[in-house]
Amino acid sequence: MSAAGFVLVGGRSTRMGRDKALLSIGDGTLVDHVAKSVQSAAGNVTLVGPPERYESLPYKVVPDLVEDRGPLGGLLTAMKSVEADWYLIVACDLPGITAGFLSDLLNEAEITIGECVIPLTDAGLEPLCAVYHRRVLDKVQAALDRNDLKMQDFVSTLGLEVVPVSEPALLRNVNTPEDYSHAQAHYIEFRNVYKTFDHPVLVDVNFHVNAGETVAIIGRSGVGKSVTLSHIMGFLKPDKGRIFVAYTDTTDFAEAEMRKIRKRVTMVFQSGALFDSLTVGENILFSLELREDYNEKNKEDVVNGLLQMVDLLEYKDHYPADLSTGYKRAVAIARALAAQPECIL
Repeated sequence: MSAAGFVLVGGRSTRMGRDKALLSIGDGTLVDHVAKSVQSAAGNVTLVGPPERYESLPYKVVPDLVEDRGPLGGLLTAMKSVEADWYLIVACDLPGITAGFLSDLLNEAEITIGECVIPLTDAGLEPLCAVYHRRVLDKVQAALDRNDLKMQDFVSTLGLEVVPVSEPALLRNVNTPEDYSHAQAHYIEFRNVYKTFDHPVLVDVNFHVNAGETVAIIGRSGVGKSVTLSHIMGFLKPDKGRIFVAYTDTTDFAEAEMRKIRKRVTMVFQSGALFDSLTVGENILFSLELREDYNEKNKEDVVNGLLQMVDLLEYKDHYPADLSTGYKRAVAIARALAAQPECIL
């Protein structure tokens, strides 16, 4: 299977007020981050947009074959610029995108009989981070000829291989200055945090966690690991300093405001904190039923899938008292995942 990777950079960035492709993100620009991810996944990358604007970048740039036709015109340009079996098309405004995720899309393309491998988030299908087969070229041209330029309408005409995405940050795009500020922020951040009980526990603590990262806090008993997590969850408040969770300064949040944050960030307690009167399966179902998108029809499949993931399906009808401490924690992790949080502590 041959694959060609493209980043679309020809947009006007009207809502941003400046070229969002060249916005600074981390150690480089937004387009640089996306292009490197595409290069890593597909083995090659080309930018589709005005060469005069991006000639200083270390990437090949091809101009749009048709002007002012939006992303669909960019797709046409990509497909006519090089021959390949599949075309990985990614918008330049996705700071959360990773090479691993794009590789997963290409792996799906290798085995699908469909015409397009496309991610699905809670917001719907994402046609600007998708893989298109070369046989859709005629459909692209036909849509352009009809002046039917909406990508959502276009992909609805294709044979789709849908890939569900449980991490919203992967495909959260940057369209406005507010989005940009959000993208620059850390998902979790401690700024000069202090906490004292009968003795100082947290002293000028500073750290951050970005979306997609896994961070471990290690140390001997009593150094403040659990206290730190309790501050993230809002169970404790700092004596001094600021705490940001889910990109939000939660330092002064009241309990009602923290409940909203806890729908996005959940915690697995050391003890497991399971309901002793409920079976293992019922403990997971309890968390599942709290979701707004809860579907009664597939609840058993979801519960069974989560228990299989932690290798405890055979204990579905057992009670917590029947389980070892390690098994209780595994069930607690499965229960936390059932809520589909953005972050787990």
